[in-house]
Amino acid sequence: MTFEKKLKVAGLGVLLSCGVLATAGSGAALAQEKFQDNDPISYTATGGSARGYSRVVFEALNGIVRDEYPGSAAEFRPGSPAGSLLEIARGNADFAGASGAVEVQYALEGTAPFRESLEGQILHVMTTHNELTVHYLMTEEWSEEHGIESMADIAEKKPPMTIAVNTEANLQSTVAMYEHIFNEYGFSMDDVKDWGGSVIRGNSGIGMDALADGRADVFINGRFMPDSRLEEIHHNRPLKWIDIDRDKMEAAAEKWDYDLYIAPAGISPFIEEDSPTQKMWNSIQAGEHVSEETVYKFLTAISKNIDRVRSIHSSLRNFGLEMMVWNPMNLPLHPGAERFYREKGLIE
Repeated sequence: MTFEKKLKVAGLGVLLSCGVLATAGSGAALAQEKFQDNDPISYTATGGSARGYSRVVFEALNGIVRDEYPGSAAEFRPGSPAGSLLEIARGNADFAGASGAVEVQYALEGTAPFRESLEGQILHVMTTHNELTVHYLMTEEWSEEHGIESMADIAEKKPPMTIAVNTEANLQSTVAMYEHIFNEYGFSMDDVKDWGGSVIRGNSGIGMDALADGRADVFINGRFMPDSRLEEIHHNRPLKWIDIDRDKMEAAAEKWDYDLYIAPAGISPFIEEDSPTQKMWNSIQAGEHVSEETVYKFLTAISKNIDRVRSIHSSLRNFGLEMMVWNPMNLPLHPGAERFYREKGLIE
């Protein structure tokens, strides 16, 4: 289901109408009197690696908060997507900003690496985008050597390969991006190793470095499309898209309620025909210990600077109030977020 359809199902399109906003009523006006000062706030955010996307985005968001509330102490601490949820649940950090559907679901269930359920301890603050696109790539040289055009060919021919994927701690980038797809074709990463293959694990930057210098034959990771770095690699070491059956891709996307995305031919030079893949969202959660004022002011600062947020990264080009309030995992809203979104007329 697309992001737009999900909004319609939730009725947010109606709530965003001018009529609703104009008739919010005197109760909303009274509620808005709270937290209208410019007093600073303090918080620590955690999520991705020291060099990763999450840090770039959160440091920019922190800058917005400091500008709106001078004197605020807003810090980003590197971590991992799953680890960040545990950190906010334990009160060791305030915001988590790198977790996807798999991490959140496993946290709610208490599925490994979580030892117990974190239900009620991780609260929705906002969603930032629905643009992370899974790239299934191979080098042209390896493709021609082994006669590989598709994932079905890999399953049938069992060629040796060096595959660059994310770390096992990044559940979204492993379970959702390739493990389910491999399972759909009847093999696993252990089988890849049994065929004489090897694995390079790291974030997408590490994987692209391995592609560029000839250490990797296959790359499966999330990037935003089109991606200038991958296009640069393609210019020097030609790449090809690994074809995956639409029904299998759709099954993988539906497993975690991600969007099936048909990458149009030509959007990147290595995509020569319309190709199915997945688009994945990113959202920010807070621990229940975080004050209502902190989350409310955080969201207020961000909402006053929508254009500035959009300029942080191309993935945020569709950022806005509709995206912020979207709660893909139906987590409980943090009280500060609930107050903010109710005042904006986005929830009842």
